[in-house]
Amino acid sequence: MSRITNTNPPKRGEKLTSSEINEVFIEVNNAFPLDSDNVRNEGIDQPSFDLNTSHGKSGIILIDADNHDDTSSHIVHANTAVNIPYDSPTTVNTFNLVRTFNEGQLLRVYWQFENEVVGSNTTPITLTTNATAWVVWLEWKLSSSGSFEPIPNQSDFEDIQISPATHGAATYNTYGCTFVNHAFVYRNPGSPSPNVIFPPARTGYGCWWYQADQNYTIYGLRLQCRGLVQNFYNSTPVNGPNTNAWELVDSPVSTHQITIDHSNLAFLLMEQK
Repeated sequence: MSRITNTNPPKRGEKLTSSEINEVFIEVNNAFPLDSDNVRNEGIDQPSFDLNTSHGKSGIILIDADNHDDTSSHIVHANTAVNIPYDSPTTVNTFNLVRTFNEGQLLRVYWQFENEVVGSNTTPITLTTNATAWVVWLEWKLSSSGSFEPIPNQSDFEDIQISPATHGAATYNTYGCTFVNHAFVYRNPGSPSPNVIFPPARTGYGCWWYQADQNYTIYGLRLQCRGLVQNFYNSTPVNGPNTNAWELVDSPVSTHQITIDHSNLAFLLMEQK
């Protein structure tokens, strides 16, 4: 924030001459020059994107931007399968596009969606489980004839966590997703079963940033949704270090579901000067 020093500040009710008015504007401009750099820095290029510490400017310019709305309602039922093949995820927004994404460039993807959950006091809801969730994650398509796949550092929640039957995702593979809490579970004194509250309709949102490690051509972005998942600490992972993780669990299909209504998927493609 610039500090403005007025040597002769105007007083309330005082009649100002043209020279006195000019003096005030000169002092303001000296403290905060109204040039292209300051207009950009304050209006567009916020300090959170500062990549060049030598002169305080981010040095990032916008190449392209676009977005896609999906106004349809997509009902996603809870997975009912104990093992692979699990119930397939549901696509809730598909953004068809063709964009080059070259090495060193920065891709920023944002999404938001309206959602509402319904459920009952049935599997996998238990008295000791208060972390069941739905997950919405980002995928991209990297060839015209290819298929969609999760973006880097993101799982489709079918990775083996504990062999042979525990599948889901380690938290370090959830960089491009949004978790939507399914239920709040609490204990009623004297009751052997849990009490459950399901949240009202609300909005979910998320983002993913990635600096290209090579040249890509992106042929599409899409949002996938599945559940239910629950978290746990994996002390015996098949791969990688011990970690917090998410497990895909089986549920009665008729009692647990999420509806994704209006959703928006947008991207910004940027590069350094």
